[in-house]
Amino acid sequence: MPEWDGRGLPPVAQARVDRFAASGLKTSLLSVPGAVGAEVVGFTPVGEVMGCVVQQAGWVGPGTWAADQVNLLSGMLRQGYATALDRLAQEATALGADGVLGITVTITALDESNQEFVALGTAVRAETKQRPRRLFTTDLPGQDVAKLMQAGWVPVRVAVGVAGRAQFDYNMQYQTNTWAGNTEVDAPTRVVTEVRAAARAEFGRAIRDSGADGGIVSDMRLRAWPVQEIGVVGLASVVGTAIARFHTGRAAPTSALKILPLNRS
Repeated sequence: MPEWDGRGLPPVAQARVDRFAASGLKTSLLSVPGAVGAEVVGFTPVGEVMGCVVQQAGWVGPGTWAADQVNLLSGMLRQGYATALDRLAQEATALGADGVLGITVTITALDESNQEFVALGTAVRAETKQRPRRLFTTDLPGQDVAKLMQAGWVPVRVAVGVAGRAQFDYNMQYQTNTWAGNTEVDAPTRVVTEVRAAARAEFGRAIRDSGADGGIVSDMRLRAWPVQEIGVVGLASVVGTAIARFHTGRAAPTSALKILPLNRS
């Protein structure tokens, strides 16, 4: 296997693309409802695609200042998402796809400082006269993409917002002791509120930067931990799909059908 300089597709991914091209085999991670929904709006699966990266967070041991620690962790999370999604998009482009549906990103801790980010999805091609100008990505399943497009919206790309905060408050040791009773703990309240708001704001900026008109949030995560008895650190992420309006035609169905009638145009 040739050495890889980190640019373009990894050799393993390129070999997978070459096998697809030679065999003509089309694979999919879509469920049956997802595949049918994609077909209704003119998309056919090209193949499953993947992007992955192992990301190190730098030194986050006991001696690291909390603010530095959360900056390292949020930076790792942001870069891990971006790299995995970018490599997935490169593989889809190499397959000649117009978009990727049903993307999932899993994060697995390999040890104390390394985490693996894996993005998986199904590359699709538009079997219509009007094809997307650029590759789109979405974590929505095929049936939701169909409803979205019937309502006049198209997915643009998966958008991610990440934020971290650290706060210290000496009152925290008095608010969390045995005799404090039922009382609000100020520092953690501020951290979880601010870090969620900051992650949502970054998610919004990612939507605007993509040229989209709105976004659909599909996942929000929060992780918080104490620093001794006087501080708290929070790390939040928001993941979803940026969407753009392309017409103001008929509305999407208000409920999902258990049986899709095939005799309708």
